[in-house]
Amino acid sequence: MSDAAQKDAGPTGPSPSTSAETNAPVKETPTTKTGRKLPRWLDHFNARDLKVLFRCAVAAWVASLLIFINPSLDTIGTATFFSTLVLFMVPPSGIVFIFILGALTLILGMATGWAWGVISMKAAMAARPAAETNARLQALGQLAYSTANSTGQSITVIEQELVYNGFMLDARVSAVYFCLISFLIYLLARLRAKNPKFVLFQIFGTIIMDIFLTIGPLLPSFQGTIAKTLIEPAAIGIGLGLACQILLFPKSTSSTVLDGVEGLTRLLKGPIDITAAGLLDHQATPLADLQGLKFKIIETYKKILPALGFLQLDFSVGHWNADDVKSLKEPMRKTVISTLSLLEFHIQRTTGEEKLEKLHAIHLESENLSSDIADEKKVHHEAGRRQLMESVRLVQAFRGPEHESHRAEMLEAIHKPSEKILPVCRDANEVVAECIHAVNSGRWFGRPSKQRMDELAERSAAVLETLKSERQAFAAEFTESLIQANADIFDQSGKLKDFEESTLVRVRAISVGMVFEEQILNVTAGWEGILTQLVALMKERQKTRLWLPRGLRYAFKWVHGKNAVPPVPLVQSPVDDPETVEAHSKVAQQSLRISRGYRVKKRSGLGRAIIGTYHWLINADGMYALRMVAVTVALGIPAVLPASAGFYFREKGLWALIMGQTTVVIYMSDFTLSLVSRTVGTIIGGVTGLVAWYIGSGDGQGNPYGLGAVMAVVIILLMWGRLFLPVALIQATMMGGATCILVVGYSYEDTHVPSYGNPGYGYNVFWRRLLLVLIGAAAAMIVQVLPRPPSAARHVCKSLSNNIRSLSDHYALLLSCWGKPDREEGLVAEELAIHVAEMLSALDGPIFLLRLEFSSSPFDSERLAQVKSLCQELNQNLGRLLFLSASLPEHFQAKLATNAGLLNHRNIGDVMAVLGIVEQALKTGDPLPEVLPTPLLKRCFEFLQAHRVDIGLTKDLIRDEDYRKFCVAISSYLKFLAAVDDLVLVMKGTLGESHIVSRELMHELQV
Repeated sequence: MSDAAQKDAGPTGPSPSTSAETNAPVKETPTTKTGRKLPRWLDHFNARDLKVLFRCAVAAWVASLLIFINPSLDTIGTATFFSTLVLFMVPPSGIVFIFILGALTLILGMATGWAWGVISMKAAMAARPAAETNARLQALGQLAYSTANSTGQSITVIEQELVYNGFMLDARVSAVYFCLISFLIYLLARLRAKNPKFVLFQIFGTIIMDIFLTIGPLLPSFQGTIAKTLIEPAAIGIGLGLACQILLFPKSTSSTVLDGVEGLTRLLKGPIDITAAGLLDHQATPLADLQGLKFKIIETYKKILPALGFLQLDFSVGHWNADDVKSLKEPMRKTVISTLSLLEFHIQRTTGEEKLEKLHAIHLESENLSSDIADEKKVHHEAGRRQLMESVRLVQAFRGPEHESHRAEMLEAIHKPSEKILPVCRDANEVVAECIHAVNSGRWFGRPSKQRMDELAERSAAVLETLKSERQAFAAEFTESLIQANADIFDQSGKLKDFEESTLVRVRAISVGMVFEEQILNVTAGWEGILTQLVALMKERQKTRLWLPRGLRYAFKWVHGKNAVPPVPLVQSPVDDPETVEAHSKVAQQSLRISRGYRVKKRSGLGRAIIGTYHWLINADGMYALRMVAVTVALGIPAVLPASAGFYFREKGLWALIMGQTTVVIYMSDFTLSLVSRTVGTIIGGVTGLVAWYIGSGDGQGNPYGLGAVMAVVIILLMWGRLFLPVALIQATMMGGATCILVVGYSYEDTHVPSYGNPGYGYNVFWRRLLLVLIGAAAAMIVQVLPRPPSAARHVCKSLSNNIRSLSDHYALLLSCWGKPDREEGLVAEELAIHVAEMLSALDGPIFLLRLEFSSSPFDSERLAQVKSLCQELNQNLGRLLFLSASLPEHFQAKLATNAGLLNHRNIGDVMAVLGIVEQALKTGDPLPEVLPTPLLKRCFEFLQAHRVDIGLTKDLIRDEDYRKFCVAISSYLKFLAAVDDLVLVMKGTLGESHIVSRELMHELQV
């Protein structure tokens, strides 16, 4: 993709803990000012979301019933509630294979923790000589015997109490436990920091090792099965989730993908409606609505991508198989790119108007200022004022009365061609959504009739033919309308009459019109590609059948001697030769490496290794892992001290340890959210658990029937929050569900299977749980803040600085391949743009959470969001220019280089210098110099005027299809320069200005 749309819509890996909303289709939302009829939380009262809620709630409720069935409680143990807790962390809300992936991650984490715990136990037991162990055991038996004689209690019970009170503790054994388990906790923390997909692996592996760390040193002999206390209920919970996933409203991967494609298709109608409203109805859409729609489209597209990777393993019933569904990916991707590019056109037009308004206001203010010296100094020292004042001259050309009249004429000229093509695009959108809905509905029951499917197939074919004819007619009619609207600037031979300012304004208007025409044609081509593939599928697949995974399908057909059903070929999307693509990629990477430059070797190999290891240990990931070890040691040591071991065991100090470990995160902004979410979730979940316990039990000790009934209602409410609340609240919802089931579970166990160390029931469980959560949170806060809080602002600034460096490399690569006959680098422009886009997209969450961070950094969430947005715009325009470097004819590339100064060394130096200063300022936080070669956009126009470039515009040139691409290239280059100018203003507004040059000297230099 060469657009910001494509950049933000990069692929993401499957997250095992994603909520059900990732699989729900997105409802069409209005982009106008019409208010919502219902609150947002009522959007989930639909059949699809309610089925998901029912499936997840049933699994969790059945798991909770195991607590109230005495045989299962006796068999599983006191941690029976853990099965319900696991289902709150990994609910069966998505497709089967994503749930299995999450479950496997969880199981592998527990298995790793169990295996390492057993190894640690073996090593620790070997640290104490056998003779000492036997002597200590003999003393334990004698003490238990004498105590039993005096109290009348069972010797076994007394021995158990003595063991859990630390009678068998030995410093050597405890040291081995802490060393070995801390080592793996460190490695798991680094693994999670490196790849967040391993979060469940790390959490559950750490929890299992915590059992060995806090209980293992107390035990007199090797007991490798102590982890079964949590592993058995966790495995039962996973099994219940998988069973409900398969038996209750099963949903295939292809159905999930088609749900997402249908929702995405309905959202893509928004930019078409916005274009029609602006051109046909003259209604301007607010900028917030435009950006909100762009965000929804990108998010919806990104949510579809993880499920696409599981299509080849899909079992489904329907008209289309996994290959058929996957064949829609490429045409849909191109349609998303083109539609978002059209939406970006409206966004930039709206923001451009706002910039012009701002510059016009500055111009009026500068004219009304008095000549008072104090006022002049005040204006002079305002950050970015000089650059803004130099940009004011551009306003005059765009704010004059001639410009407004020409603008009205242009709107009228493009009105008639657009009023024909836009309704056809709407029809294409509607018929695609209806076809996908019909194919995806009633897979088992209530299937659409054959007559309905035939009707949709005929309608799709008709709309496709209309779209093709209207697209050709639109291209010719739109171009002629532009020529007719500006006929007075051409002579009889079709050439420009003069090069006056008014003529240049009309030329710019023609260029903007050509860019708009290219956008509409790209959108139309996208819908044409989808319809072409859709018509082929509707024609080929007319029956409902059971589809096995592709490998099994072909094997089954081969065994029975039948021919396998051939896939429907992808129409209008020829696949590039892999060897050619690989060769082009190698050329591009080699050119990119040269663009990045060569580093001077300063240190020996040993020195670089030592410094590299040091930085690896103290970087953000390393400090997070060290903090995990620190909080583990701090909260785990009381469990192995003779004076506190019994108290630690009785009061469930393990809760505080787990809370401290799970609260510690990499950056302070995430820590604030983690701390608040877990504390609030614990309080809400605890209160909910108390209400459920006392409603279900009254004054008694736990009625299994009453508790089973009330938990059905409670789990539905808690699971609703877990599935449908915003992702930022996912920690709070999980903690709420875990605390609720823990309060009820421990209360019932205390009254039915009493054992040493039970915390009581009802309110006693709640306040102990809350107190230990606060203790764990306090410990986490101490290790998180000391010795230095890990600032997310510094991390984001460094990441943005690295992205600007990458953009500078891509800019150098563009200059290297522009206008040359061998332009393989431009063929992999999409790959380069996606790489930067994914890195920028990964910063969305950290930037949003910066508002929760207490930091000394001058950058706040709003400023860094602006910088990221401008980096996305730079990447978008550079990606488009790199793509055009491979497709635009050479004479047009030479024309752009001549007219705009793209290859002029002074202009290149100015751009590189500004990008380099911004890159360093993001790292150091130093103010930018007042005098920089900005605004670059103004310098570009000055270059055009100084070199008296012959535009060479003719009517025949306007009719050339390649000229539209040339206009897109010019627009992209100017937008790139404008984005760099805006980036400087944002940085100056944040960091200020330095090296102020006097006003008199500046005036003399300009003269």
